[in-house]
Amino acid sequence: GALVQSAVACPSQCSCSGTHVNCERKRLTSVPAGIPTNAQILYLHDNQITKLEPGVFDRLVNLQQLYLSGNQLQALPAGLFDRLGNLQQLYLHLNRLSSIPAGVFDKLTELTLMDLGKNQLRAFPEGAFDRLVNLQELYLNKNPLLALPAGVFDKLTQLTQLGLYNNQLKSIPRGAFDNLKSLTHIWLYGNPWDCACSDILYLSRWISQHPGVVRKDEAGYPVDPDSARCSGTNTPVR
Repeated sequence: GALVQSAVACPSQCSCSGTHVNCERKRLTSVPAGIPTNAQILYLHDNQITKLEPGVFDRLVNLQQLYLSGNQLQALPAGLFDRLGNLQQLYLHLNRLSSIPAGVFDKLTELTLMDLGKNQLRAFPEGAFDRLVNLQELYLNKNPLLALPAGVFDKLTQLTQLGLYNNQLKSIPRGAFDNLKSLTHIWLYGNPWDCACSDILYLSRWISQHPGVVRKDEAGYPVDPDSARCSGTNTPVR
């Protein structure tokens, strides 16, 4: 009947194949109605979506991958992802996000990858990532991030890759990386690290103790512990 029909219908602007729903590069300004409820992968990237309505994804409880990159999102409504407890990958890069609502990621306990790169984020709320206990990859690069909240990565014991390059960070809070026991790749270059201030000591020592984790952004991501450079002098932070 009607219920079955709504599960398999496909929005006219999109193409659907099994549980994959392809709505990318369609000049969409909003999320189309009628996305099938069995969708596991939803491609909405490279459109012109400026805002997301509250509850727009609430029926899509089976989603595992959500691509929202390359739009014009300026804000995320509170509760946007609260029904997406099965989500594993969330792509929000290349938008215009200037802030993140407190708790907006808290239900994403299965998430393994989140890309928030290339937005306009200056800060994160305290505890923004605390429920993402399965996160393996977190990309925060190319934002105007001025500072990180204390303890912001404390719960991310499974994290293997952390992108912090091309921000406006001057130092890292003491202990911020101490719980990242699984880390294999971190990108720190392109920040104005303030080596004249004693706040740099934590990062300096951390790099010295974990030189094989600090990477360059080149083919194969080669190790380069000296890619984090002091602002002004251009000497290595470590």
